[in-house]
Amino acid sequence: MERKWLILTSVSLGSLMATLDGSIVNIALPAIQTDFHVDLTTIEWVVVAYLLVVGSLLLPFGRLGEVLTFKRVYLVGFAIFTLASICCGVSPDTAALVAFRVIQGIGAAMLMAMGPAIVAHTFHDRERGRALGLNGISVAIGLSLGPALGGILTQVASWHAIFLINAPIGLLAILWAYRILPTEEPGKDQSFDVRGAALSGVALFALLLALSDGQEWGWTSPAIVGLFAAFIVLGAAFLMTERRAIQPMIDLALFRIRPFTAGLASVVVAFAGLFTATFLLPFLLEQGRGFSPIEAGLLLTPVPLTMAIVAPLSGMASDRFGPRLLASTGMALMVLGLLSLTQLAVDFSLPDLVWRLVLLGIGQGMFMSPNSSAVLGSVPRPRVGTASGTLAQMRVNGQALGIALSGAIVATRLPIHLGNLGGGPATAAVRSAALAGAIHDAFVVAALVCSLGIVTSLIRGSSRPGHPAVGAAAAPAVTASTPAAPAQQ
Repeated sequence: MERKWLILTSVSLGSLMATLDGSIVNIALPAIQTDFHVDLTTIEWVVVAYLLVVGSLLLPFGRLGEVLTFKRVYLVGFAIFTLASICCGVSPDTAALVAFRVIQGIGAAMLMAMGPAIVAHTFHDRERGRALGLNGISVAIGLSLGPALGGILTQVASWHAIFLINAPIGLLAILWAYRILPTEEPGKDQSFDVRGAALSGVALFALLLALSDGQEWGWTSPAIVGLFAAFIVLGAAFLMTERRAIQPMIDLALFRIRPFTAGLASVVVAFAGLFTATFLLPFLLEQGRGFSPIEAGLLLTPVPLTMAIVAPLSGMASDRFGPRLLASTGMALMVLGLLSLTQLAVDFSLPDLVWRLVLLGIGQGMFMSPNSSAVLGSVPRPRVGTASGTLAQMRVNGQALGIALSGAIVATRLPIHLGNLGGGPATAAVRSAALAGAIHDAFVVAALVCSLGIVTSLIRGSSRPGHPAVGAAAAPAVTASTPAAPAQQ
């Protein structure tokens, strides 16, 4: 096997573990809550803390990889992730568990920021989409396997096992990555913009926390308004700092590259639409139809499983035909999938649900690999780490936006549907019908949001394989103050 495909196995293993730990914990939260005797609001921070840290640090770690080398940041991230997993598994109380989840999130952010950058550095233009598509299989497996594996481990052993299982796998993955990833020399005269990293990290933390808890705390509450204000002020300070920095954390000139900017906008709306569905469907399945959490988790697996099948194929097709048409078609199929979910009856049969989820998974799988390949291929080679971190950051922003938007719509529309269906004490059937109606309204809005992604995918311009990359043409403007990239081995 060629070395580049062995490198891909290491990256895919990191993607699998980081994604898996974002989804495996949810199913074990009731057991953790019972063990530690805490309320639901407290135990939610086991999940929220991890996601907030990951979402706040993807941009800085993308740039750090360009300064210290991708391999070094990747290995350190894997080590932090594995050690923190062990500490999570032996945590004596909730405070310790949340603290170790924060550390685990730091390691996961390193893995997620470096993975696509390593792939982009390793594979040429004609193979990048295929490689990213194959790496997408590990992401899809992590998303689909998490709830089921978490339920099995929690039931057969205990919730501690969902963290401790990372220890042997992580150790082997670190040794494999150390052996197989190419050794690079740090870029000469490269420096890390600490001020820019701090400003971006705190600003993104404020934004993601506001989006995550806005519905619970109230969108007009002083805390949420303050968080949004902090994001605006810190974001403006970040932009001013980056304009003056000799070696900024993110070169703002990258946003003049149309495939880069259009691809980032597309990924935000795509993941906003996807996570609207994956966030709301468990409520419809469990509260509307009475399925158990494990049954609901299994019923949602058609989306990631379909993505796992389609993503490599669309990646290979984008290497041959270019990403524009494939990504736009995938986004259009996502819109159709979301609209089809609005027609799902309250007493639906399982085939009625499955074909709609398969359609949504086909759309996301067809969009994901070509779009990622277009973004990473559009920037100058020395900025691949920044592009990789930014791409991962936009995915997290899209997830948070989708959850926040859909939660707000359901909370607003549910009382209206209840009123339309009666007005007196609501029966179980009326509550189920009202919940379904409110969720359908959220799917309509998500479809409209995804429609914007069709436009952004189409206006990215054509970047047919074999033609000079758009980023290459823009390289002199972007890298005027940037030293040459480390030699690729």
